[in-house]
Parts: sequence; C-alpha cells; structure tokens
Amino acid sequence: MRKVITATLIMTLLLGLFSAPFAFGANTQTQLNNLTEQIKDLQVKLVQGKSQETQLSKKINELQKSINATQNDINKLLGNISSVEGKIAQAYQELEQLEHDMAKQNEALNSRLRTMYKNGTVSYIDVLLGSKGISDMMVNIERVKRIFKADQEVMIYLDVQHKLVNSQRLYLASLQEELKLNVADVETKKNILGRDKNAVAQEKNQVSAENKQLEKEIDALNQEANRLIAEIRKLQGDQAYAGGIMAWPVPGQTRITSEFGYRLHPILKVNKLHTGLDIACPTGTNVVAANFGTVIKAEWNNSYGYMIMVDRGGSIVTLYAHNSSLVAKVGDVVSRGQTIAKSGSTGSSTGPHLHFEVRVNGEYQNPRNWI
Repeated sequence: MRKVITATLIMTLLLGLFSAPFAFGANTQTQLNNLTEQIKDLQVKLVQGKSQETQLSKKINELQKSINATQNDINKLLGNISSVEGKIAQAYQELEQLEHDMAKQNEALNSRLRTMYKNGTVSYIDVLLGSKGISDMMVNIERVKRIFKADQEVMIYLDVQHKLVNSQRLYLASLQEELKLNVADVETKKNILGRDKNAVAQEKNQVSAENKQLEKEIDALNQEANRLIAEIRKLQGDQAYAGGIMAWPVPGQTRITSEFGYRLHPILKVNKLHTGLDIACPTGTNVVAANFGTVIKAEWNNSYGYMIMVDRGGSIVTLYAHNSSLVAKVGDVVSRGQTIAKSGSTGSSTGPHLHFEVRVNGEYQNPRNWI
C-alpha cells in the first residue's frame, strides 16, 4: 500500500508538471516543500527498515551460533555413543572369555570326577575304605577336600565375574540407548533452530527488498526535487555573483567531520552522496554568511533541521543546516561574515555541527572550491 501511494504521488506530480505550464513562485516552492516532506517520510521509514534489517541479521547470527553449539553437543553425544559401543564390545569379549574359562573349569572338574568316581558317586566312606591305611586315608581325604575347595572357589569367582561383566554390559547397553535418545532430542532442537533461522532469513530478505525499493523511491523523488530546485533557481535574482573567495561559515571552528562526496551514510548505512561539508562546532556557535546575498529560505526541514539558504547571485546558493536556531529570515540581505544562525544538531544529525553546501544552478558543488 505504501508503494502504491508513493507511486501515485510521484505520477500525480509528474502529470501536473508536464501537462500544464510550470507554476513559478510560491506554487513551485509549495510543490518542493511537499515533495521534500515525502522524501523525509520515506527516509524515516528507510531508517526504521535498516534498523530492522540489522536486528534480523543479529538474530540470524545468534541462531547460527546456537545451531553450531547444538551441533557440537551432537558431536559429543555421538563420540560418547562410540565410546560406549567400544566398551560394550569389550564387555562381550570379557564375557566370552569368562564363559570359556568356566567351561574349562567345568570340564576339568568333570574329568576329575569321572576319574575318581568312575562308577557312581564316591563318598568319604568309599575313600576311607579304599585307603591302605589311616595315613593314606587322611591324605586322600585332604586331597579331595582341596580339589573340591579349589574348584568351588574358582567356580564362585568365575560366576561373580560373569555377573559383574554381564551387569556392566546391560548398563552400557542402557546408557547407549539413553545417549541415542539424547541425540534425537538435540537433533530435533537443531532442526527447530534451523527452521527459525530460515524464517528470520526470509523475513530479512523481505525487509531488505522493501528497503531497496524505498531507496529507489527516495532517489526518484530526489531527482524530481532537484528538478524543482533548478526551476526555483530561475526565480532567483538576476544579479551576478559578486565573486571572490567565500568566508569560512563557522569562525574559529576548523575540524571537518565529513568531506563532500560519496560516503557511508551514518544513519541510513548506505553509500550516498554527501552534498556538503560538515564542520564540527559546539551548539550555539555563530554561523555566518559566506558572502553577500539574499536569504531565500529560512525554515525547519526534517532532514536539514533548521536551515538557511542564501542566494549569492549568478545562480549560486549557499545552504547552512542543522542549526539550533535561525537569526536571519527570508528576504534579509546579509553581508559577508554576518551571523545568520546558531549551530546545533537538528534534523537528521549525529551530533553538533554545521552542514555547509554550495549549489550552482541547483547542482551540488564541493564547498572547498569556494571557501
């Protein structure tokens, strides 16, 4: 809707300008003022759009950091799973070895029993009766006790170890399943973050596209505004430029914060032509006329703040912007070095300074070539 309204306004202006003779005087200035207001409104929207675009970029970066951190968590979990799987494999090997050892012990015990008992069960009475004497019987009994005790101890030990290793295997298997569930949860979180990032990226692309369209609209309106300025120049007096080097507009203040030419706009954050010279100075500093002339504009402007335009003759106009207050008024004839305003930081400004322009036939000139 904003684009349609803007386009309609532009077309209305163009049709009005080219379908009938150009209306000079106050009507021309009114058209320029209206157009300037439209430009400023769009610039405000552009600043807001650029700010939104910056915030969305930050949000995308934050989401990407979260995604990277989540991926690191996933990698750690996968590493833990791999480690647990290795321990499970080792536990299986230990179980197999214990089962093998227990089988050998069982086989040895069975072999001894078969040798000793041959036919049926041998009791202590059988050992006693089979002994050649008391001494032999005591020896046989002690041997049998030791054999059975040793076998029993080995079997108990192997059984305990078997249970421990099997318990460890079951624990590791349970831990492995838990880690897999954690990986699934973290993967889900990562996917959600990815979707959020894509959604924010799409929103940023949309805002960026709208900002580019705003820039085009502002450029188109600026072109029309410049054309109107050129027409206004025709309304200026026919007196010739008095000539000579212009006076420095802020006596005693020489620090330049921004030269004439293309630069990264400090507010809009896009490369734009800086149409004048920015001279740093405290608020309330005297701003003087650079040369003899007539004040043709002295008013508030959304971008320039409190500004003054002085016609120097010869289609040369000087402009003084961002003032805190105005001393001269429209129609005043001012002399070189006369105070016409007090410096400030009004309009689209990042700090106290004077924005000084020189225009020839409506075209921006480098002020350094004139002062």
